Order: sequence, then structure tokens, then C-alpha cells
Amino acid sequence: MLSPVVSTSAGLEDKVKEGEGMNTAEATLESVLEEGENKFPEITALYQWSLNYEAGKTPFTIFIDLIGYSDNEIGMKIFDYSESIYKTLGYLELDYLGDALKEYADKGESAYDYVVAIINAEAGE
Repeated sequence: MLSPVVSTSAGLEDKVKEGEGMNTAEATLESVLEEGENKFPEITALYQWSLNYEAGKTPFTIFIDLIGYSDNEIGMKIFDYSESIYKTLGYLELDYLGDALKEYADKGESAYDYVVAIINAEAGE
């Protein structure tokens, strides 16, 4: 099952692949976030802020769409674009999103693997 932060449709969980950069086999969400907090503070902050939103309509789902996770791992965008994106993104969310994108640009594949580890840990995989 995909995480409540990113899940939008039944059956998508079958398409999620395990990240290679972090051992998520027995990782809990808390342990993944603790491990990543020092290495990826901006992505962690964006994820934690996104817990305040309805699944499929979070700043984190926009982030994973922008970094290509959605298309690469699931084959479709995850954010629910049927409503205005401005209902989700205010100035604070844009700041979190911008910082996470800069961190992703700086750290590339390891940041991508961290995102996969978050999603898998929240899904209990």
C-alpha cells in the first residue's frame, strides 16, 4: 500500500519499487526519517509538513511528481491536479518545496533513494 501522503488510487501500491540507496526491508518510517534528517533535512521537512494534508493533495506529492518518481515508478502523476494547485501551495509550501528541490538537485540519486525509502517505509514495505 502506498503511503497516505501519496496514495491516490487502488492498485498503485503494486507498482512501487524498493529504493536501492537505503535498506527499507525492516525500516520503520520513524527510523527512515531519523536517518535522513541530517542527510536530507529539506526533503524531510517537506514530507513532515505534508502530513497535514489530504492524501494525493500534498506538497510532497507535487515534489515526487516533479522529480520524476511518479512517472518512473508508477507510470502516472500522483498529485490530484483536478483542483487548483494553489489550494495546496501557499508561500510556506512553496518555500518547503523549493528547498527540497534544491536539495534534490544537489544530491541527486541519493535523494531519490531517500524518497523511495520514505514511501516504502510508510507503506510498511
